[in-house]
Amino acid sequence: MKILFQDCGKNYHRTWLFRHFNLELELRNESHQPLRMALLGGNGSGKSTLTLMISGQTNPTEGTIEWVDTHGKIISSSDWYKHIALASPALELPEEFTLQEWFEFHRSVKSFAYGVTIDKLISICGFSNNTKSKALLTFSSGMKQRVKLCMALMGTESLVILDEPLTNLDLSGNQMYETLLNTYLGNRALIVASNRDDEWKSYCNQVLNVTEISAVQ
Repeated sequence: MKILFQDCGKNYHRTWLFRHFNLELELRNESHQPLRMALLGGNGSGKSTLTLMISGQTNPTEGTIEWVDTHGKIISSSDWYKHIALASPALELPEEFTLQEWFEFHRSVKSFAYGVTIDKLISICGFSNNTKSKALLTFSSGMKQRVKLCMALMGTESLVILDEPLTNLDLSGNQMYETLLNTYLGNRALIVASNRDDEWKSYCNQVLNVTEISAVQ
């Protein structure tokens, strides 16, 4: 499976983040090794926007993005979500749900990894068992980030996209992040958008500097 950016550009408020951008991402190379890529850049460079474009959460202003399966068939954008797990500060959790309701709803749409139960998710998040009955509205920003990371990494999607994954996490949250990657990533592809070495350097062997993309206009 691969993702094709063809002459893509993104404009916000009359300002181009990037233009005439072309890229082919193979989720698995000829040696069957999964993609492990870091998207690097400072605040406002466009790396978060790029992750949202890859996942279909936002569209390019110009150009096209296509997902192509192993048989060369174009995958409908309405089906991209089946192949992608995304954790991003730009995505909000439904705060009227309790934690258990949200996990159950997610499970009705996507699959968790083999052996993962709601109680297992809660435990990995570092929460007590009674947290499952609490509304997400009452969660701190760090607790919400834990939920996002667990849902992204404890699934079965082909591609995991993490945008600034250590945002709002304390030391134990950072350790949880490492545990999730080491235990649940497996042979799935990974893209990490980051400006911190500790978010990606141990896990990614390819780098794309988004600042250099921005210069191609």
